[in-house]
Amino acid sequence: MPKPQGLRSYGDESAQVVGTWDAQRVPWACCAQDAGDSWSVLMSLIDRFMPDYSLRELDRVAVAAGPERAYELVRRIDIQRLAFARALFGLRTLPQRVLAALGGRAERRGISSRIEDITRPGSGFLLLGEEPGHEVVVGSVGKFWQPSIEFVTLTPETFRTFSRTGFGKLAWCLRVDRREGGGAWIAVELRVGATDAASLSRFRRYWLLVGWFSRAIRRGLLRTVVRDLGAAHEEARMIPGDRILPESRFQKTHVVTIESLPERLWPWLVQMGCRRAGWYSFDWADNGGVRSAERIVPELQHLSVGDVLPARPKGPDGFAVLQLEPSRSLVLGSPSPLPGGSASGGPPWRTTWAFRLEPIGDEATQLTVRVRAEYRPGLKMAMIRPVMAAVHGLMERRQLENLRKRAEAGVRI
Repeated sequence: MPKPQGLRSYGDESAQVVGTWDAQRVPWACCAQDAGDSWSVLMSLIDRFMPDYSLRELDRVAVAAGPERAYELVRRIDIQRLAFARALFGLRTLPQRVLAALGGRAERRGISSRIEDITRPGSGFLLLGEEPGHEVVVGSVGKFWQPSIEFVTLTPETFRTFSRTGFGKLAWCLRVDRREGGGAWIAVELRVGATDAASLSRFRRYWLLVGWFSRAIRRGLLRTVVRDLGAAHEEARMIPGDRILPESRFQKTHVVTIESLPERLWPWLVQMGCRRAGWYSFDWADNGGVRSAERIVPELQHLSVGDVLPARPKGPDGFAVLQLEPSRSLVLGSPSPLPGGSASGGPPWRTTWAFRLEPIGDEATQLTVRVRAEYRPGLKMAMIRPVMAAVHGLMERRQLENLRKRAEAGVRI
């Protein structure tokens, strides 16, 4: 089952969620930000209808099926497939059903909740737009915090510019992107805002309760999609550096989704190293107590195959650059695989440490990090391996989380 989160080891096939309330984005701004602003412009359909917002939540999964099949499935998926969603909708419509029964009117059963049903006339929700095969957007304006929601009837053209005070505004989309090497990315994105500060405050209180159910439904749908379309198994995917140590006895893969383009993430990777910008992990353990850089260092942006990134505050030990493709991949490891390198005199193992940057549409990056080790088996290595694996996993997760924060700084999420 996928578990929404930002950082994962292989096997989780995870989605991820990002979301932070920003009270600075009210009252409503009806124009898109300029491309020269500090955050990157996301070229998706939802931007045309809701370019500004106070909360964005995003969940993603990677599936084995191609984008055509993936879009066909998500476009017609029925929320009622989720048992708890059926229970929630049943609870919400209980008063109407009781009144219908008391009035001798027949109760409607077997109602579906596909996009066509959600956006039917009088529902309060509107199909804003669709790019067939890629993205579909639904929106609504209303006083969502009221027991009986007061919706505003709009058209796609008037939704974007609606600014009457006293209302909340939301849009959500289903988006499918082709994945490199096969498969597809499926995203569910929600944007929430309000037309004035008082309405935003009401919406935030309302969202404290309803937000949990909204996330549960989105994540439940993505789990269903993964079951239907097949999970993308990250550990089985080949990445640069895998062929350097064909007899590897140890492999561990971590993945993080970063809401920034590969070109923005790459400079942070190039400058890594002790006595350089640091490793972005526990500085007291791997950087001599010196705080890792929180800015791009121009003089550290030139890296070539054969360069060695220091591993310690003192001494020659380090990670050699084995392979390099700007904004795509960086493979570090033991110097011995390099031309003229030798395994003699070094530790009783050889390693590769690969960083692969995979773009997700036009807005994000999946950073896959894989360590592989080749060594001669024995009692000593049998005892050392689990300890080293645990330490590596702890420090790797810390590193990737800090890389994510740095690459996303200044990028609007």
